[in-house]
Amino acid sequence: MLDDNDNDNDARVVVVGSGPAGAAATLLLTRAGIDVTLLEAGLAHTARGLTARVGGMTVARVHRPLARCSEGVTMTGDPSAVLYEDVSPGGLTNHWSCAVPRFSPDDFLDARRAGDMYQWPVDYEELAPWYDWVEPMLYIAGAAADVPHLPAAKVSHVRSLGASWKAVAEAAELEGHGLAPIPYTYGSKTTVTFSGTVFNSFVRLVKPAQRSGHLVIRYGARVTRLEWSGTAKRVIAVIIRDARTGVDHRVRCRAVVLAAGAINTSKLLLQSTHADFPAGLGNTHGVLGCYLHDHPIAKVEIDLAAPISFQPAAYLTRAPMDRSLPLYAAACLQGGGRGMFARSLRSGHPGRLTSCGFNVFGTMAPAKTNYVALDPAHSSSDGTPGLLLHVRHPPESERTLLAARDQLVALLSHAQLRPQIRTWVVDPVGSSVHFAGTCRMHASPELGMLDRWSRLHAVPNVAVADSAAFTTGPEKNPVLTAMALAARASQRLADDLRAGVI
Repeated sequence: MLDDNDNDNDARVVVVGSGPAGAAATLLLTRAGIDVTLLEAGLAHTARGLTARVGGMTVARVHRPLARCSEGVTMTGDPSAVLYEDVSPGGLTNHWSCAVPRFSPDDFLDARRAGDMYQWPVDYEELAPWYDWVEPMLYIAGAAADVPHLPAAKVSHVRSLGASWKAVAEAAELEGHGLAPIPYTYGSKTTVTFSGTVFNSFVRLVKPAQRSGHLVIRYGARVTRLEWSGTAKRVIAVIIRDARTGVDHRVRCRAVVLAAGAINTSKLLLQSTHADFPAGLGNTHGVLGCYLHDHPIAKVEIDLAAPISFQPAAYLTRAPMDRSLPLYAAACLQGGGRGMFARSLRSGHPGRLTSCGFNVFGTMAPAKTNYVALDPAHSSSDGTPGLLLHVRHPPESERTLLAARDQLVALLSHAQLRPQIRTWVVDPVGSSVHFAGTCRMHASPELGMLDRWSRLHAVPNVAVADSAAFTTGPEKNPVLTAMALAARASQRLADDLRAGVI
């Protein structure tokens, strides 16, 4: 084990992962004057791609295929479950759809009505300033006004749905739904980005943070565990394995921000055992890795009697809470693409088609019986234990997806569009790439690993800044909320470091 005295010292904060949450934490900490060492498991050149936009339209996108993670992973719940990852700078933002809806106040109320087990220790009002902080850096195109269950973002480009959606929007409002453009982060209207998407978190946030002089980036740094000191009662170092040489290094630190993703963040904590924490770092009540949840997703294609617009894409929000089970909801997000525009030109209706496709995003109530755990019988390529991933969608999830689909069809019928379902497919567990909740926030350490500042209850100098921290999983893309939570946690961490609390 080697100490890297030339590059790291015990006054630095170590951030693990350069995905959206890790990038937000890195940017905030460096802007606050905190020295940061960012550990990125991928190599510097592995995130290359090309995305080009002209006049608000994406005209070219080149990226690597999204890879399934199977090495060292055993599915013990639903055998058809899938796990995806991208070990490269920016992580899964190399493949991200770039949708950035906020959670709504009702999402936190919905968790509260489900019972104490599901209650977040924060609410929308506490997160709103951090949404405001993150969103201007994302250059969001979307609606300027709230609709039911979807608060408006701080948008850079205001968009509205085409006139062909007017009757559907009126019908949706009568039923307590909202209909609005999907909020997307697009960067500039005209831009070229050498990454797999317009918004790659490493390109857009981490690289600018390097100019601060407070950031050191280590590539090919595969974290294997956090080192707890029983004497100091804190984590004092992060142990990494160099992906190129296989040599282990010890990176000393003052605090750690984990942002390796819902699966890997919990795996690292489970591997970080000590006599004080034999079941994993901070795991005082056996909940580390538990309450794994996912966004069930289905796809529907619908033929229509008249053409309807697809730019901007439409977002039909969830059913009102008084017409849904606690923690079970679904939203419908319209699909788009360059091929659709070409088809619309050929049909004589530029920007409109007589068919539409939607992704239906649903939810599942977190349960302790869905979990990730170490698998000592197998190992990963870095020499760490394998992983057991045990997760199933409850029957309520598919019923919720079907109800959302049927409501969408009813609204299109109300608008005299005579919809006919052409295809309906429910995807396997994990297809949304939105696993969350394995290191959840909760006021009680018996029900969650993290306090309201996203820090381990039992280890105050370790924060978790990705979707592992989610107490529940509302029917929305988690990236924006993970970034807001990461920024909030990092500001508190910076304040405590300056005050000498840590």
